[in-house]
Amino acid sequence: MKLSQEAVTEFNQIHSYQNDHVVIRPQHQNRLETIESNFILTRNQIINDWPVTEIVNISAEQLAELKKLDPEVILFATGSGLCIEYQKIASHFMQAQIGVEFMDLGAACRTFNLLVSEQRKVVIAVCFEAV
Repeated sequence: MKLSQEAVTEFNQIHSYQNDHVVIRPQHQNRLETIESNFILTRNQIINDWPVTEIVNISAEQLAELKKLDPEVILFATGSGLCIEYQKIASHFMQAQIGVEFMDLGAACRTFNLLVSEQRKVVIAVCFEAV
């Protein structure tokens, strides 16, 4: 699904998505980049080939990696449904006063674009196996 006609170049923007890929307009560029592997996206950084295969099995090291990005909010694209493991992950970040949301890919992409346009420190973590 295409999200935006407007080309914003001062930050990374999600242009469109499908269940198996996300199209990003990288910061300060007019080209589009298709990402088909798990990734992390911030306002000004793209981390390709994120090694998480399932959000529920995310390691303490991988959680620490996300914290190092200094986010206000982390959006996990998890597909539908919630589970107890998500509550444990959320609790881990809430102790550091970092907001956490678990949502389907479309909602996560739209929320990322909205928050980044408001100059919020947002991170989206996409694991296609979960979508």
